[in-house]
Amino acid sequence: MAWAQRPERNVDQPVLRSLNWFGYVAGNDIRADCQPGGRSRLRLVYNALWQEQVRTYELFLQPDGTAGLNIGVLVDQGPATNVSNITISQLGDVTGPWRMRRAQRLLPAADTRELMGLLQASAAFGPPRDGLRLPDNDFWWTIASCRDGVWGFQAYHYPTDRFTNVRFAEKLFALDNVGIAVNRPRNLEPAELRRDPIMLRPGRERADRWMLVVGKDGLRPR
Repeated sequence: MAWAQRPERNVDQPVLRSLNWFGYVAGNDIRADCQPGGRSRLRLVYNALWQEQVRTYELFLQPDGTAGLNIGVLVDQGPATNVSNITISQLGDVTGPWRMRRAQRLLPAADTRELMGLLQASAAFGPPRDGLRLPDNDFWWTIASCRDGVWGFQAYHYPTDRFTNVRFAEKLFALDNVGIAVNRPRNLEPAELRRDPIMLRPGRERADRWMLVVGKDGLRPR
């Protein structure tokens, strides 16, 4: 059944997220499996300031027009959690607060059709803006997709255009049944002005401070 399909389990554990999170956002697994005759699926990531909240939406399109929707929410990662230093022996201390809160639902054909129409109206399947920067401490969306064997990628950065082209968010939020309030985008100082000045010095970067850069058809390699 559609709702039983699950996104990559290895993103759940914090020690593995430090290794796999960027590839997860990039949709590397979706891209690798994208071929004619394969399943059509989308992964949407809403980064609502990494320290505060991240929401993920995995959509599995079915031949009958319905779709399975898997939802995950990360909250309160904190300003100083250096995930690159987490070891296997430390998992017992951090697994609880870092594990995703999850929910699943099966979307009827009408909801699936409406959501796909909103995504199409948002140019969600690409091409993205080459060179767009996505700092961890900003609001942004990414969408990795495979539809009928065709790979697609898109990204939206709130400080750039106030999500002018994002038509799908309210529909997704209405379908979201995790039970954790959405961290809505708000106006902030530029991301670089909200950095700890010490951490901007060469060699002082932290694992919870990062930036993704969009390429011509996906995220650029880190």
